[in-house]
Amino acid sequence: MNAERGGDHELPLVVVTGAAGRVGRLTSAALAGSYRLRLVDRAWPGAGGGGPAPGAERVWPDPHAGAADDVDHVTLDLANRAACDEAISSADILIHLAGQANPQIDEREAIEGVAVISANMAAAASDSSLQRVIHASSIHTMGLYHRRGQYPINPHWPAKPCCEYGAAKVFSENLMELLAERTGMSVICLRLGLTGFEPTSEDLAFQWLGQADYGRLLHSALAAPVGYGAYFGMSPGAMERWDLTHTIRDLGFHPEDAPPPASPAFEEDPAPGRCLMFSPKAHPGGPHNI
Repeated sequence: MNAERGGDHELPLVVVTGAAGRVGRLTSAALAGSYRLRLVDRAWPGAGGGGPAPGAERVWPDPHAGAADDVDHVTLDLANRAACDEAISSADILIHLAGQANPQIDEREAIEGVAVISANMAAAASDSSLQRVIHASSIHTMGLYHRRGQYPINPHWPAKPCCEYGAAKVFSENLMELLAERTGMSVICLRLGLTGFEPTSEDLAFQWLGQADYGRLLHSALAAPVGYGAYFGMSPGAMERWDLTHTIRDLGFHPEDAPPPASPAFEEDPAPGRCLMFSPKAHPGGPHNI
């Protein structure tokens, strides 16, 4: 999508939900200067009353805090349907990151913290000025293939989530496809791997998306002539297990980042928890995918 609009050369307005989180910060940094940004979250680090959004205390500093004139910070709870309408009012593009990004959440948290928010955003988008939606999905939508070692995993295979979080993301993808079908809007679901964290094990290195590659993926998805699609988003080290052919071909994404050596910063968790992405013998601990 062209970054200039009509005769006034006004930059398109991009709404980023979940903008106070780790991937939200990466997103605003990647788009700075190319778009006008409306950054939306239910709470902002340092703001009174709500405290930081989950995970925000571990992110890089906000590159826009108190600086750019083309960046707005908005506090909204997107579990409220009317808040979604407000979030995307007069916007051109939605990058939807908001939701509980944790594969260990239970069924209620997955429904309320992921599925309901996606449903609200899809409903709001259906009657809006949006031209394109980029929805942050997850490789947990296909996690049982990984558990069973069915490599390389093809994004066109039927979804097989490995946890309630992944199942909620599948539901969200289905809603996004309906949105594209009903409206003709361009909708791209990015099934992101480990984003914004360094891999702490060999298994995590096989699903890692580097910071620079995330920026490349985002810009590619914003420009690609795609009506609807769900695509894996990872760096080249993941290609042995996850098929990035469609992402490279359809989106024009050229991944380059090499993962750093596995870090001992996080101890391995012996308990597999709710997520079945990894077989019992290969289960890593530490940070999780988006």
